[in-house]
Amino acid sequence: MTITPDNPKLQYTGRIDFDSEGATLCWPGAQIRLRFRGTSVAIRGRNINFGWPTYIGAVIDGEEKCYKIGGSCELDLVLADNLPYGDHEAVIYKRMEGHYLTVREIIVGGTDILELPPKPRKRIEVYGDSVSAGSVVDAQEYVGRSDPEGSVGQWDNSWHAYPQLVARMLPAEVCDTSQGGIAIFDRTGWFEMPNTRGMESCYDKLRYSIYQPLKDWDFSFVPHVVIMAIGQNDANPDPDVLRNSEGYERWVGKYIEIINSIRSHAPKSTVVLALTILGHDRIWDDALEDIKNRLGGKDGRAYHFVYSRCGRATPGHPRYVEQLEMAQEMTAFLRTLPESTWED
Repeated sequence: MTITPDNPKLQYTGRIDFDSEGATLCWPGAQIRLRFRGTSVAIRGRNINFGWPTYIGAVIDGEEKCYKIGGSCELDLVLADNLPYGDHEAVIYKRMEGHYLTVREIIVGGTDILELPPKPRKRIEVYGDSVSAGSVVDAQEYVGRSDPEGSVGQWDNSWHAYPQLVARMLPAEVCDTSQGGIAIFDRTGWFEMPNTRGMESCYDKLRYSIYQPLKDWDFSFVPHVVIMAIGQNDANPDPDVLRNSEGYERWVGKYIEIINSIRSHAPKSTVVLALTILGHDRIWDDALEDIKNRLGGKDGRAYHFVYSRCGRATPGHPRYVEQLEMAQEMTAFLRTLPESTWED
């Protein structure tokens, strides 16, 4: 049985481009979910690679799977076969950054695609960097240590990053708009070196990499909560940018401008500002506190959430157990928000 991307029984989450080619998963964590009756599931499509070798993720009946694809190529990929005949659930997801994944067809060894339960009613969008995207999260032997040498995406896994963990705990639908190395401004941070681009040029994009034509996002996903987790990479190239008043006001002003632009599409949204447990100078947390106050604090539906080990836990990207720690703390905080937060 061949299923095309326009099948109404498929569920999509994240920023996904639906065009004549199929369904293209653009940002980390973007996913396709289906339930079927049969014995196997595969996908046909195309991988468009921008950097490291590509790894694609899937979860079949709760079992996590990883497939190394390599570079740009046409795809005819079996995700699972020889399953016992019966009802199965599959999630196909964008495991890492640095590529776009186009799905043209899903091929099921069976005769039925089944209805899925409704999505969670709560909706969250995360604007973040490599931690929010799940970079190096699966390098389990390096908990609390610097990243291992030879990291080329094999340990990246958005499924184990705190946005997806929070989504499963709360539960909520999450749109993860995160990219490793990204800062607020162009020409800062590490994304797309040497001519780096910041969130100011990417937050409103569906296709956001300069290696393909850019495409605007329509903001069709309307979150109840927006988590802003930018600031980890903004010290490059000037680590003292916030220590002079001009640089400070410029950075804070652009941060607020982006938030206000996002809120123009989601006017009822609550904003949560939060850096992560990855080591960083506290001056960035202080700036987020100032931004929260300028947005009106609680009365303006703006919060600054500080993890118990914020900026102090690890010199490398948080591994799964550390991401789980963040997810548990963030979930507990989100549960304290007024119930009206989650009303449309």
